[in-house]
Amino acid sequence: MRSRGFTLIELLVALAIMAIISAVAVPIYTEYSVRTQRTNAEKDLMLCGQSMERLASATFTYAGHVGGGDLGAVTPNICVPTTTVYTIAVTVANANTFTIRATPIAGSLVATNGLLEVDASGAQRWDRSQPSDGDFLDADETRWGR
Repeated sequence: MRSRGFTLIELLVALAIMAIISAVAVPIYTEYSVRTQRTNAEKDLMLCGQSMERLASATFTYAGHVGGGDLGAVTPNICVPTTTVYTIAVTVANANTFTIRATPIAGSLVATNGLLEVDASGAQRWDRSQPSDGDFLDADETRWGR
């Protein structure tokens, strides 16, 4: 009487197929997660920018809205960011303009994804340099999309 079960070859073939599927799926999922987190930070930047515009329409200046000062992490009077892997901060705020920057948190999934910025004119910038060089002068860094 023959015993029922899988042969060693059948198990090895199944294992090889699972390894191939994993080798393809994991990088795709990781890239999807990074793109999702970046989009969330972009949304937060736009919401904070809109809030800065509302505050400036009431006070006629962009200055003085960050916890009573001009620069630093955004405060609840400006917006409440939902991103957990970027730090959202006002880097420039004066009577005529503002710049809000999203900086990836070290050690997070997006740590090597570069800085994101939006300013009072609506200009969107993404420092795509690897590693991030902190400027937006390289080719194709004057927009968020790919």
